[in-house]
Amino acid sequence: MVSLSSRELVLEVFRGKITRIPIYFWLGDPVQEAKVGDIVGVRCWFEAFANFLYDGGPFKRTESNYHKWGEQLSVESYDWPDLNSVRLEVDQKIKETVKINKGRSFQAEILGPTEYSEYSCSPGQTETGKRLDQVYHRFDFAVLTKLNPNKAKQVHGKFFRVVLAAAEEAAEQEAIDSVRIADDFCYYRGSIYDPQFTKVIIKRQAELAKAIKGRGKYAVLHADGNIIPYLDHLGREFDGLHPLDICPKSTLQNAFAWASKLREVRELLPETVFFTGIPIDLLCNKQVRADDLIEVIKQVISNVGHRRLVLTTTHRPYPGWIFEDFKEKVWAINNYIKNM
Repeated sequence: MVSLSSRELVLEVFRGKITRIPIYFWLGDPVQEAKVGDIVGVRCWFEAFANFLYDGGPFKRTESNYHKWGEQLSVESYDWPDLNSVRLEVDQKIKETVKINKGRSFQAEILGPTEYSEYSCSPGQTETGKRLDQVYHRFDFAVLTKLNPNKAKQVHGKFFRVVLAAAEEAAEQEAIDSVRIADDFCYYRGSIYDPQFTKVIIKRQAELAKAIKGRGKYAVLHADGNIIPYLDHLGREFDGLHPLDICPKSTLQNAFAWASKLREVRELLPETVFFTGIPIDLLCNKQVRADDLIEVIKQVISNVGHRRLVLTTTHRPYPGWIFEDFKEKVWAINNYIKNM
């Protein structure tokens, strides 16, 4: 039998065929990803926005009065990046990354407008956060969508135009097979955002998917939390979904329950590629053995099927964890999949 390259394997999955299940260990390190999986992520995150979570975003709330903050927020006070410079940055990041291993499938990773909108309202790192190298935001943008929806739409719209330019550029690159938009908007109870603004988010996500697919590439959405209420729309627009983090899976018991619940999602979306199956909670847990993690993976495969599945980590490794900490599990998963 002719052996297919990683790129050919992944493209087969998008077309509904299966030779073996491709693997994607999302590690934030393209060199390591190329060594242990079939997909390499090209991290197209913009330098102009890089310090929002560290130093605070341009629209951070500096006083306790939310209403006053919402009224005084000026969208044009920020020096928005030129869209041509955004396209050039994406082009450079892709060209640099694809040199690593031309036989792999490359997926451009772009943060979505909702993510950037939240980051733009971040207060920056606390002293404790600096010591632990942790960043956070307070969901102040979510508050803004309720207090001043027009201002929120303007902020979100500005970031949407930047992300759209980046997605278009990535989709025009021959080396890229798929473009993943990372745009969290849910937690386990559903959308974090005002119902009317949630419609804006989903509409703009759909526009990004159309732009990607219109250029002949596959569109993938990364969205944490329970997105099941929105799958009817998102499943029509996107070719793939990651990570289907629809319920807790931090323990083995929870992970098995999550794996079973994925059957419900597969019944809703029989033709969508699922990028999921390896809970980072279990990969980055020294109390969980490789054999236990593989049992969870078996349950995932049983519930979603071999077809239209890319076995993928649900998130990047936890802060402080390096590849050496879980490499035995990585090789055990590779061996299991390749010997199925």
